Amino acid sequence: MGRIMNFKKSTFALAIISLSTAVSHLVFAQEISQNNAPPVVTNAVTIYGVVDLGTRYSEGLGISATSSPSATNGSTSGLANGVDRSGRFGITGGEDLGGGYQALFTLEGDLYANTGSVNPNLGAGKDASATTANKLFERQATIGLVTPFGRVVLGRQQNAARDVIDDIDAIGGRFTAFNPNLQFTSLNSASLVSSAATYYGVGNAGNDSMQRQDNAIKYIKDIGPVTATLVYSFGGVSGSSAAGSSEQGALTYHDNGLVLSAAYLDLNNINDTLKLTDYTVGGRYTLGDWQIAGNYSSSTADRTTSTQIKTNVASIGTTYAATSAIDLTLGYYNVDRSWSANAKPEANIKRVIGFAEYKFSKKTLVFLEVDHNKWGGDPTQFQGAATNKASTTGLTLGIDYKI
Repeated sequence: MGRIMNFKKSTFALAIISLSTAVSHLVFAQEISQNNAPPVVTNAVTIYGVVDLGTRYSEGLGISATSSPSATNGSTSGLANGVDRSGRFGITGGEDLGGGYQALFTLEGDLYANTGSVNPNLGAGKDASATTANKLFERQATIGLVTPFGRVVLGRQQNAARDVIDDIDAIGGRFTAFNPNLQFTSLNSASLVSSAATYYGVGNAGNDSMQRQDNAIKYIKDIGPVTATLVYSFGGVSGSSAAGSSEQGALTYHDNGLVLSAAYLDLNNINDTLKLTDYTVGGRYTLGDWQIAGNYSSSTADRTTSTQIKTNVASIGTTYAATSAIDLTLGYYNVDRSWSANAKPEANIKRVIGFAEYKFSKKTLVFLEVDHNKWGGDPTQFQGAATNKASTTGLTLGIDYKI
């Protein structure tokens, strides 16, 4: 059976490689949403980024890891990064090869303006065990081709769930460290990793993030209003093509204000003994000044060969363009977590997040963010040994500038 599974995974990888080789004509057209990537530029090199910083006050929550309990479960205040949009700094460029072909590259790293660091895991009260410190371009490091036949991207890049989630998320992909769809659906901080053996795929085992994968090939094809994406990431383990690898896919439909998206991920741990599967489906509809968005996601992760953790996320939200300069956004999330055979108690988060944004220009906005959370069951399911207060509240006043 193991040989059959390895054969299937090798075949899947070879199919994608064959596409990129046969088409030499494949793609990189980083479908760059406002939250995740730079503008596409040819015959030029462009510096881009986001600087986002705000003053945050919370009751029962920490600052550096915003969904974690504060040390005393009391109030906390300080500067918080990436509440509206994640801070980043990148370089992108390319060359027009003629005939509908382009060569493109992107190098992008995190930026934390309160410390000037590219790594959040520095300083007191932060996760010193994380392994992102040696990744200069932690967010993405890619090269690829755009062709009439599709697009292909090679390198470290975000997974298929992250590709689609901004379009269907209740608050449009804001507040990365606190948004359940970015934490759990796109596996950015899924609270699943206790050691390298329980990390799925290949990326940042030390900080629990599977949102981006190293050694990945992504193929994107537009067919009318539909965008199809296939992803394969190599585990790089000698003697086993399956160990540490992942297979992913996504479909998105865009037409007349309607967006429908779905993604599926299948990731293996480094020993090829544990597996994580994850899917999401959802949509967004725009009518005049109003948008409504929602999704459902479910992931099942092997904690051991006989024990699984299941995490479900449901979200719904709306954005109202009150004026050309003011957007009001409100989202609701319900997160449920359970263990097979009742190995641990169930846990639940009910979270409301609201934003009011005032846009001075296309580059600069100020925002007010408010959130309220109720934690049910055993909240240590999400935050290790620490225990949240049953109810927590946060407020952030900040500024966001797009380079």
